[in-house]
Amino acid sequence: MKVGVMGTGAIGGYFGGLLALSGVDTHFVARGKHYRAILEEGLHIVSSQKTHHVMIHVTPEPDEIGPVDLLLFCVKSYDTDDAARLIEPMVEQDTVIISLQNGIDNQDKLIEAYGKEKVMAGTAFIEASIASPGVIAQMGNPGRIVFGELSGERSGRALDILHLFQSAGIDAELSSDISRVLWEKFLFICGIHGVSTLSRSSLGLVLAVTESRELVRGVMKEVEALAHQQGVKLPEDVVENAMALADGYHRNFKPSMLRDLEWRRLMEVDALNGMVVKLGRQLGIDTPLNHAIYACLNLENQKIANPVWAFQWEN
Repeated sequence: MKVGVMGTGAIGGYFGGLLALSGVDTHFVARGKHYRAILEEGLHIVSSQKTHHVMIHVTPEPDEIGPVDLLLFCVKSYDTDDAARLIEPMVEQDTVIISLQNGIDNQDKLIEAYGKEKVMAGTAFIEASIASPGVIAQMGNPGRIVFGELSGERSGRALDILHLFQSAGIDAELSSDISRVLWEKFLFICGIHGVSTLSRSSLGLVLAVTESRELVRGVMKEVEALAHQQGVKLPEDVVENAMALADGYHRNFKPSMLRDLEWRRLMEVDALNGMVVKLGRQLGIDTPLNHAIYACLNLENQKIANPVWAFQWEN
């Protein structure tokens, strides 16, 4: 099976790297310093368990890769529309595209571009980041992928992909209710990413203080209310499960959104807390905690995107 990875960040680099290490014909799309480092030195995956190094085929141009059987779509949510157009040379009649992004609507954009029959939804559970160009750092437990057909069917192609992942040593699960899984992950990251980024604090610090811990819980409760209104059947203890999951993370863990803020890169807040605010307005459900987080982080995004504008206002 020929695999393409669109977006060689923490998620694409980690899981795509494991596929390449196992001998799968894997091709990566990357840009900038990360691309140049991988091209010259290969991809390094560093974890507490083991360090891997693999020379891979990486290019900034998807048309150099050509059609693939499986495409792991791992770009930031705000790049989905542009990246969906760029992957066209990699998509043919039988190509399967799996979104492994944050958020709950990225697969809808891919369906709009390529049709429902080509798209599966998925999500990744992993503590990882780009430590430096060409280097993926992974903390805590090994990463895990949950994916599935939007119909819930355990199709032959889905089972083939499951076998591919597992044969590469990837902890993978084929879900018959991937929408529920996406909402559970959405609930988790809105709380964890939102509060950690707003407070500029590691996850351990956020959870160590009663007030910030309860803020995380409150943010999650707002997402839970939206899911129920949307007809998504979440477990009754979904918030407590999410808090328990967070407690199991490394205390020094910094969510990707916080790292983006620290490095003055655009954050995915529109697809996370901003989406909660948007859905809340549509459904007539108040989301004051998510609204406060979104208002502050959206301002930061505006400052990152328009530094001259920000300077003019502050001087």
